[in-house]
Amino acid sequence: MEEPGLLGRYGLWMIGLGFVFLVLLSTLMDADLRCAQYFYNAGMPQRWFLKTAAPWSWLNQYGEYPVWLLAAGAAVVWCGSLYRRAWLRHRRACALILLAVALGPGLLVNGILKPLWGRPRPHQVESFGGTRPYRYWWQPGNLGGGRSFSSGHAATGYVLVVGAYVVTQRRRRLVLGGALLYGSLVGLARIVTGAHFVSDVLWSGSLMCFTVATLQAVLPAPWSVDSAQGCAPAEGSVYDRAPLGPA
Repeated sequence: MEEPGLLGRYGLWMIGLGFVFLVLLSTLMDADLRCAQYFYNAGMPQRWFLKTAAPWSWLNQYGEYPVWLLAAGAAVVWCGSLYRRAWLRHRRACALILLAVALGPGLLVNGILKPLWGRPRPHQVESFGGTRPYRYWWQPGNLGGGRSFSSGHAATGYVLVVGAYVVTQRRRRLVLGGALLYGSLVGLARIVTGAHFVSDVLWSGSLMCFTVATLQAVLPAPWSVDSAQGCAPAEGSVYDRAPLGPA
């Protein structure tokens, strides 16, 4: 099996740190309020004037669907591996996908941060016609005070970086770049509609990179009963690290 390069070993950790750097930079530039102001006009009937415009409305409504379909497919293949020996080689990849979706957008963001952090959304703060005071991302609010931190939609988009660990090294950069682009577009759709601040989206990107990288590091490589018959992962793939048995 081809040894993973620098990107395969440390890529997501570095990208996650890059997101943290962007959070700090955007904080210094007061990007949360400044960016939100570009998409808000108090004099218009619909103050967040791009809320119903394409493609932002589509991404808001359907942006999470590809991830749910991917997770459903991974669940089908994992369950199928209990009955089809040829699918055993895909079991770890499926587990990685399912755990990334469940623990990232599911538990960490939507289950813990959003309900407990209490940060008001842009459309809820006084600066944009709401009734609640603005809070920086590091200032937790009251329970039920808002679900802005961090972005669940963006986290669902960014969790697709898990694909970098289930494809060959030749395709890894393409998959990783596509996942980051898609997550950013979904996050931008939440910003232009007044649902999230820039820092909410950036933190979701960072958290998903760290979550997926951690899972990749700690998930054990399964012992395939077919390994003795030469059943091996695709060349260059790093999702299944079990050694090949004798042919």
